[in-house]
Amino acid sequence: MSNENKKTNVFNYKNTLMIFGSVLLFSYAALISVVPAVMTNSFDIDKFEQKMFDATSLITSLDTVEYKVSPSLKTTITVKNLSLKYIDYQPLFDARQVKLETSLLALLGKSFNVKNIEFKNVIYADQILPNGENKIAFLPSAFNSEIFGAKSISVVPGPAKFKNLKITYVTPTTYKEKFIREKNFSKAEVGSFLKSFEYSHVKVK
Repeated sequence: MSNENKKTNVFNYKNTLMIFGSVLLFSYAALISVVPAVMTNSFDIDKFEQKMFDATSLITSLDTVEYKVSPSLKTTITVKNLSLKYIDYQPLFDARQVKLETSLLALLGKSFNVKNIEFKNVIYADQILPNGENKIAFLPSAFNSEIFGAKSISVVPGPAKFKNLKITYVTPTTYKEKFIREKNFSKAEVGSFLKSFEYSHVKVK
C-alpha cells in the first residue's frame, strides 16, 4: 500500500471517529435539553390526574410538572401545587412544591432511584377512622401501577426534607395541629417507613 493510500485511510478513520463523536455529542445534548423540554411541554395533566384516580382512588390535582437533566445526567422532576384528596373530598396532602432528584431511568416511569426529595409548604391530614384505622392505610395495597403501563414500579428510597410542614391530627372526636419549620429524614428512615407497608405493585429496595 502506498504512503498516499495509507494517509487516505487514516484520514477516513479520523473522519469516521469525528462523525461518531459528533453523533454522540448531539445525542447527549438532546438528552439533557431537548428530551426533558419535550416531556415537560407534552405532559398531559388531565390524563395524569385521571390515571392517579384510577390507580389510587385519590382525587389528584397539580399545576405543573417540569423535567430537567443535568450534564451529569442527574434527573430532577419538579411538581408545583400538588393536592391529594380522598374520594369523599376529605383532604390528604397538599404541597406547594415537590422536587425529586432521581436517575435517568425514572423518565421511563418504572424505576425510581431517589437521590433526594424535598417538599415545601406542606399540609398533611392524618385521619383516624371510627374503627381506629388510619384512613391512608388502604393506599399501598390498593395502588395499581398497571394503570401507568407497568406491572410493578421499583423504588430505591432516598433522604427526604420537609420545609414548612403542617400536620393536622383528626379523629372522630378530636382535632389538633402541629407545625414544623423543617424536618429531615435519612435514607434509612424513609426506607424503613416505606417497607412497613404491604404493596401490591411497588417494590421498595
